Amino acid sequence: MRLSACGLPASRQGSMLVMALWGIALLGLFAISLGSGVRQKATLLNRLTTLDALYPIAYSGVEKAKSIIRSDTNTDVDLLTDAWAAPPTKIQVANGEFSFVADDGSGVVDEERKVNLNHAGVEIISRLFQSVSGLGKEEAEEIAYNLTDWMDSDSSFGHPQYGAEASYYENLSKPYTAKNAPFEVIDELLLVKGMTPEIFEKVLPFVTVYGTGRVNVNTAGRQVLTALGFSPAGVETLVKYRAGADGKDGTGDDAFFSSVDGIQNDLTRSGGTVLDSGQEALLAGLSAASRIGVNSSVFSVRSLGVLERNGASVEVEAMFNRQGKVFYQRVKDVHLTPPGGGGLSERAG
Repeated sequence: MRLSACGLPASRQGSMLVMALWGIALLGLFAISLGSGVRQKATLLNRLTTLDALYPIAYSGVEKAKSIIRSDTNTDVDLLTDAWAAPPTKIQVANGEFSFVADDGSGVVDEERKVNLNHAGVEIISRLFQSVSGLGKEEAEEIAYNLTDWMDSDSSFGHPQYGAEASYYENLSKPYTAKNAPFEVIDELLLVKGMTPEIFEKVLPFVTVYGTGRVNVNTAGRQVLTALGFSPAGVETLVKYRAGADGKDGTGDDAFFSSVDGIQNDLTRSGGTVLDSGQEALLAGLSAASRIGVNSSVFSVRSLGVLERNGASVEVEAMFNRQGKVFYQRVKDVHLTPPGGGGLSERAG
């Protein structure tokens, strides 16, 4: 038998060397696994501490918006020159800053500038969908009737050719039932037959399920005024009067309508174009049906909170009335920066 220098057979010495190498390899794998676990825990901890710091910043924006609305003492009329509608500014807080973000560049948004799906009726909803989503007349009308069928308590179609009652939804591959009641949140719109995410995104800035159902003629945009039934000339007359000499909403020379009954008189006094007889009759009908007004009662805000130390951000949205009652608030978007760079983004529902 051939012995090695340490007195062990050469074959046994080789086996021990292999075992030692395997042991080292296993220890290396264990160390790598342990290090990965530590890094994951560190990432999770950073994520949690970042969110803990971000949420108060973003929700501070919501509280600021509610404060602005409460400080608005003139509730008879609401205008695009009011403090709540001012363009967003960044406000510094302890660990970062928040700002108001809106698709149209405004600050807080009054929900009465939009079409209220719970009150508008088929014709207004259909015209709005045609105007903002690119749908044809029949497609838009069908979705409008599907909406009213979703809300009404009966089981019969509102239109002889199309509609969707509980029986339709209950026979889907993933069944559910019709609401048979007014909308409570705007996301319910996605449950209605014919509604797609693409259509939903296009109509979202112009529809609401909150408020009195009266569209504020002082703040409503062209698309909503068109949906109410005003002709292109009628829409131009109303918008031009509101914008003042510079032709821009939200500036110091803006005019406003002090009451629905006084709209034609306000136009006459301005010396500009007035509504023709057909549009004046439309205005009277909208007023009698409580579908038009000059003030707002419910407001929404999207507040973006940004953390100073790493630029991470959270966007939250909230819906509330003049008294500060919150109908809902939720996180919409999260953008975090984990250790070591890179980024992580989430979109909440």
